[in-house]
Amino acid sequence: MEDDVFSDLSEAETLESYNRLRSVVDDYRRTEASQEREVSGLKARIMNIVEDEAARGPSTALFSSAGLPYSMTTSSLRAQVRAAVDEEPGLRARRVRITSESAPGRPLDLQVTLTMVAGSSPREFSSRLRERIARRMELIVGVKAGSVDLIVEDVHDE
Repeated sequence: MEDDVFSDLSEAETLESYNRLRSVVDDYRRTEASQEREVSGLKARIMNIVEDEAARGPSTALFSSAGLPYSMTTSSLRAQVRAAVDEEPGLRARRVRITSESAPGRPLDLQVTLTMVAGSSPREFSSRLRERIARRMELIVGVKAGSVDLIVEDVHDE
């Protein structure tokens, strides 16, 4: 899956960007209303999609185990993965990146960056952490996790 324009932004920067987009949409709708023109057809559907994305934030399209499409805010999906990492003693989650597109019957691949406590080794926790993330993805998100690439970015003191 290609990086989106928000992949290098922090969540705060992404939220600020979406708030600006929301204000543009609101301003556009006020302008349309003041000119007493009715927004209809394709233009109205596009504006509704943009407004929904601005209100909720970016979404990830997913498929249930039955193959039915649904979407979840990307920040919610990332939060579930981060929670799984943070449950592991000595680890702190950083970034979560979705590296594949969801498709019926296909697992979702992830890249997770984290920090670990000084003196620990990825060999000690990597398989356990991957299993924990996969369980949480299936239980809470409803999607099977495929490959879960773990990247240790830093070492911290407890």
